Amino acid sequence: MNLKKAILLRAWIAFVMVLILACGVVWQIITLQFTQKEKYLAISREQSTKWREIQASRGNIYADDGSLLATSIPKYEIRMDTKVETVTNEYFKEHVDSLGWYLSNVFSDKTATEWSRYLKEARSRSERYLLLRRDVDYVVAKQMEAWPIFNLGKYKGGFIKIEKNKREIPFGQLAARTIGYTNLSGTKIGLEGAYDSFLMGSSGKRLEQRIYGGVWKPVIDKAELEPHNGFDVYTTLDINIQDVAENALKQCLINNNAEHGCAILMEVKTGAIRAIANLKKTSDATYEESENYAVNEYTDPGSTFKLVSAMALFEDKLAKPTDTIDIEWGKTQFGKETMEDAHASPFKNATFQYIFEHSSNVGIAKTVVKSYKNQPSKFIDHIYNLGLNTPLAFDIKSPNKPAVKNIKDKSWSATSLPWMSIGYEMQLSALQILAVYNAVANDGVMVKPYLVKEVKEFGKTIQKNETVILNKKICSEETIKQLKFLLESVVENGTATNLKGLGYKVAGKTGTAQIALNSKGYDKSSHKASFVGYFPADNPQYSCIVVINAPANGVYYGGAVAGPVFKEIADKVYSTNTALHQPLKKVEHPAMPSVKNGKFSDIKYVLDRLMISNHQITGTAETEWVKASADIQSIDMKELETNTDLVPDVRGMGLKDAIYLLENRGLRVITEGYGSVNFQSINAGTKAVKGSTIFIKLNN
Repeated sequence: MNLKKAILLRAWIAFVMVLILACGVVWQIITLQFTQKEKYLAISREQSTKWREIQASRGNIYADDGSLLATSIPKYEIRMDTKVETVTNEYFKEHVDSLGWYLSNVFSDKTATEWSRYLKEARSRSERYLLLRRDVDYVVAKQMEAWPIFNLGKYKGGFIKIEKNKREIPFGQLAARTIGYTNLSGTKIGLEGAYDSFLMGSSGKRLEQRIYGGVWKPVIDKAELEPHNGFDVYTTLDINIQDVAENALKQCLINNNAEHGCAILMEVKTGAIRAIANLKKTSDATYEESENYAVNEYTDPGSTFKLVSAMALFEDKLAKPTDTIDIEWGKTQFGKETMEDAHASPFKNATFQYIFEHSSNVGIAKTVVKSYKNQPSKFIDHIYNLGLNTPLAFDIKSPNKPAVKNIKDKSWSATSLPWMSIGYEMQLSALQILAVYNAVANDGVMVKPYLVKEVKEFGKTIQKNETVILNKKICSEETIKQLKFLLESVVENGTATNLKGLGYKVAGKTGTAQIALNSKGYDKSSHKASFVGYFPADNPQYSCIVVINAPANGVYYGGAVAGPVFKEIADKVYSTNTALHQPLKKVEHPAMPSVKNGKFSDIKYVLDRLMISNHQITGTAETEWVKASADIQSIDMKELETNTDLVPDVRGMGLKDAIYLLENRGLRVITEGYGSVNFQSINAGTKAVKGSTIFIKLNN
């Protein structure tokens, strides 16, 4: 074979080998593409990494005194990489039983043997992300880091700790709907929803790797981009008053078998909400905070709206409290519609003051119709001037809106004016009505109700909410004086007399409205009872509204149903706020305390404890029993004759001393009353006959 042929043969051999190699590559590509595609895609997915979002710790919500209303508690999900490279088979076998023992001590759902077997089986399956426990608190998670195998260090011992924040409400149902919540579906309720942008903070990022089982494992323990925790929200709520409001509301709902209700307490000058309670009957006849009726429920306000009608009439000089109105015994006709008072009137004619005190529908409606029938828009303007046709810019936004008719509405009719004047054919919230009454209490200045006073980050104020004036003067000073007079008269003489004589004056208005049936009129068998007012009436500091929906035990009037809730809330506020109390009168020369006749040693002991010095005690009595009398500057004590054979003089004594002396004489004692003895049936000094009956009467 010559050289040329040898070279050519070698070239062909090389070519064939390259061709075979190329065919092999092509074949392998085809095989991978069509027969082993899923296998290698799965491997790729298993080994892929990506940046995962780390949620920031949500900010806290606080009450006015700093009590926690909502907070995020760190909880941990604990997992284990059973095939971590730094843990050899020998080391694992040596320490796995000890780890099982620790796990069984803390998590008692498995014995130490069962835990040990669980870990061994997981290692045999090469589990890289074995779940040990969810919702582990910080203390336990920290302790676990020191357990056998785990104590090799973060991830070197296969210990994986994943932090997850869990939202907690320390006071349970207390103001739960006002506090609210957010969820992954985008629902935002209450303060949690309204201040979500402040509370949520900003997320961090961490590189994680997908491993066997489709789960994600952090590549390193520390986040590459740390999350920025949310800001804290400080509310105006007083947790003690909130507790009283909710309990009083709940008891009222239970007693009246009502469907739901709400109560709001607000500071007159500032508009700060001190308590806001909402309760609804559940399917098992209990009550819980599941709807924010105070903010979201827009219904006919009923008779509480009569204050607005009175304001319009007084402001336009179309009526006075002393005017006399023909109320037709409490029943009249407007077009084809009949209007009646809740109770038939004993009078045909009554003053405006009387019809307001006793909530006469006929009296208010006839006065409004007479005054505005030719210019109803003027009456509507007064309502609009109060802002009742627009939503309040409250911290918690409502999906609903108020509705107040005007003469351009298609539904306007000849009966709209009279029915609007008594609080029907409109949709208003409890918070709106409270804002109007609060404005009257505040001498005509309408302030915006608010629930959040500050937003802070590590104690530093980020945003501060202060009092916002919505209307500098809702009406003239003269009108305000007349309205205050009427509201006080309702309590003194009218439908809310159960709120008089409390030690402080209350002013307000009752309301009893039939519940609307959408477009089908009103349900005459179902009512809404309410009371709204302020206290102390002579120096208003707080306003309050209570609304009870559908009481079902036969009583549905505002004063009887809602009034007691108002009273309980007001009593709590008054009793715990000494600034509301009248100052004690200073007495230049305080009188000596009243002292009953009795045993000298007992009297002396009490006087010594009161630090009444001896020189203020006159008389020379050194006997066991004495008569005592007090004047402005001294206490005079004289000897009391106690001959064992004679009936003693027990007048002026307390019951204990009187019975002691009389029974020592062998007398049988019958008593009546309390206080000190002012009468005895057997005269003092009479011979004491054992077994005789003596009657003594005490009077305070």
